[in-house]
Amino acid sequence: MNRLLLVDGHNLLFKAFYGVPEKLLPDGRPIHGVIGFVSMMNKIINLTEPSHVLTVFDPEEKPSRATLYQPYKQNRHDYGEMPDRENPFSQLAGIKKALDCLHIKYIEQTGHEADDMIASYASQVPCQAVIASTDTDLLQLICERITMFRYHWKNSMLFTESVVQEKFGVHPTNFLEYKSLIGDKTDNIGGIKGIGPKTAIKVLNGQRTLSGEEREIFERNLKLIRLDSKVELPFALSELSFSNTFNQSKGFKVYEYLHEIRVL
Repeated sequence: MNRLLLVDGHNLLFKAFYGVPEKLLPDGRPIHGVIGFVSMMNKIINLTEPSHVLTVFDPEEKPSRATLYQPYKQNRHDYGEMPDRENPFSQLAGIKKALDCLHIKYIEQTGHEADDMIASYASQVPCQAVIASTDTDLLQLICERITMFRYHWKNSMLFTESVVQEKFGVHPTNFLEYKSLIGDKTDNIGGIKGIGPKTAIKVLNGQRTLSGEEREIFERNLKLIRLDSKVELPFALSELSFSNTFNQSKGFKVYEYLHEIRVL
């Protein structure tokens, strides 16, 4: 059966940049983000065994959800003025070149956040889908056909319906409402004061009602956190077919490979 791996590109970039020891080229350029990204991609592919792969990056422009709620993602660092050694995005060109050489398609769709593109591919393409990310917004997509793989070295985890239920106390079909009640610090979305995970479950179970003001915050958060799964797909599934070039030889040596394709 076909299995589509959807990689949250910026999520993996930050994990590689901050999770791998800094490595500089002789001219002083940092390269550990590229090395880490390709290495982690290799491991994720080997663990999930996809037949098709797509990497999705966020566009550079301000997210459209900020028009609904000005603080949305305003807690994010502005990397525009940072030196290359402190800027994960300074290595994005090298990552894209490596993906090209590995014949892995990637997109950065103007007007659509990566989460919405991932939601659209996972929902619209008629096959199994595995989302590689640590972003809990994506847990609202989990169903029998869609899972989320959180790569974290030896502590990696595959989120299925039962795992989400066990870990958070709610089924994925209620995860959007659950997160809209408690808020999302990562995206700078405030939750309802006094409502944490335990109280949120009581609200969902009908054991606690929302006041008028609380209902307004809840409805606002629903609009911010709900993913758009109806974005037009730039690539057909057939264009995302993947042959595992990582393991054509005995062991894939990332550093040597990046030298071969002149990324390093």
